[in-house]
Amino acid sequence: MNRHIYIIGGVLLVMLSHFFMSCNDDKYSVDPAYRLSFSTDTVSFDTVFTTIGSATFHLKVYNRNDKGVNVNSVRLASGGSSGFMINVPDGYGDASAIEIPKNDSLYIFIEVKVDPQNRDNPILIKDSLIFQLASGVQQDVKLLAYGQDILIMKGKVIDKDTTLTAYRPILVYDSLRVNEGMKLTMEAGTRLYFHNKINCLVYGSVIANGTKENPVVLRGDRLDKMKELDLPYDRVSGQWGGVRFFEQSYDNYLNYVDIHGGQYGIQCDSSDVERTKLVLENSVVHNVKGNALDLISSKALVGNSQITNAGGYCVSVLGGEVEFIHCTIANFYSWDIRKGTAVFLGNSEHMPLTNAMFRNCLITGSMSDEMSGGRTKDESIPFNYEFSYSLVNTKLDEKSPGYQEELSYYPNTIWDEKEDDKGKSLAKDKNFLYIGKEDFDYDFRIDSLSAAVNLGAPEYAKQYPLDRNGRDRLNDGGPDVGCYEWMPGDKRRE
Repeated sequence: MNRHIYIIGGVLLVMLSHFFMSCNDDKYSVDPAYRLSFSTDTVSFDTVFTTIGSATFHLKVYNRNDKGVNVNSVRLASGGSSGFMINVPDGYGDASAIEIPKNDSLYIFIEVKVDPQNRDNPILIKDSLIFQLASGVQQDVKLLAYGQDILIMKGKVIDKDTTLTAYRPILVYDSLRVNEGMKLTMEAGTRLYFHNKINCLVYGSVIANGTKENPVVLRGDRLDKMKELDLPYDRVSGQWGGVRFFEQSYDNYLNYVDIHGGQYGIQCDSSDVERTKLVLENSVVHNVKGNALDLISSKALVGNSQITNAGGYCVSVLGGEVEFIHCTIANFYSWDIRKGTAVFLGNSEHMPLTNAMFRNCLITGSMSDEMSGGRTKDESIPFNYEFSYSLVNTKLDEKSPGYQEELSYYPNTIWDEKEDDKGKSLAKDKNFLYIGKEDFDYDFRIDSLSAAVNLGAPEYAKQYPLDRNGRDRLNDGGPDVGCYEWMPGDKRRE
């Protein structure tokens, strides 16, 4: 009796398994019309440093059909020889027998690591991700990356006069230090990529002589995008440290240098104000978490330069002797809560502000007043400043007893409060061609309607007859203030 029960039970189990398999088969189709969809048809990694490896790209695979799809295999066309690597749900490498139910999806993770190419210029790396469906249909997603050979500096100390050239990018780990008495020269086109929290520490001097076409660039080393915002990390502040000139450092010259994305931009420590600490010309310091240009009891000249978007101050001057000519100083920082203004001026008992001169400058930002600071209680300590022929976003209290005296510090300067004939503001961000509050992209060239147009004094413009982009300032009705000259054809980007 028991034997018959076992036989009947076994037959039932076989019948039930065939039934459920048949039902399951009905849920999946081998119709060639059923195809997969992808979050992108081309996965591009832009530039990847050789030997370092890329970030991970998340490719989403969709089955938007009314039945499931069986994928026999997912593989790289190159077999893995290109340097691309894939991770499907069951591990690295090729995968097989994947079921994607109807209206469902799965992630495939893609990375690339490029072997050294022994080339100065980037080389294009290609591959394809092949999906072989059970129906016989084959689909693919293109994979692209540019592999770039690099030089790596780890804890580099400049203990003799050294020149860096432009032939390959330089990846910096464990900080770059220039010893006292030593000179580090950076030729046009030199590119330094600093790892997280890594600084350029200067006790000697730096001569960085870029050009408009080939600037010297100091930035973070992340080349990928923020997944949640689909924004390049190059637009994110705080990606590395910054450049610090210590007390012993003098005669630093930065021309056509682009410093961006750090914890801070440039910091000049207190030093002998009889000696020039820094000359910064035709340069950009942009998008940092702290102060963009921090001048502590130093002698500095800043000309034809853009200093923009700082979580602290764009320009902070505590004592010293400084001069700014044809500079755009604008603060529209929005990565987190901003703690500073476009410009801060101050002095202290041991740090008199001998002179702080701003000529033909554009100073503005998103706040109602982009000027801050103040002097020490001891009024015998110098606190001398002047903003001449400039456009400044600040407010003076006309009812204040010292109003007329304070106004004398702003000869031929106007306030950033222009309106059109309908009362609509043309100030702050309306001065510029594009202020990207959502995509964090910026174009600080001025708009034709800005009050900055033709506001500058020719005598100061003669020191910089060409703007930062090489445009002639002296061939129209007057020089525009800031580092950019408006020209016909410049249009605001909405």
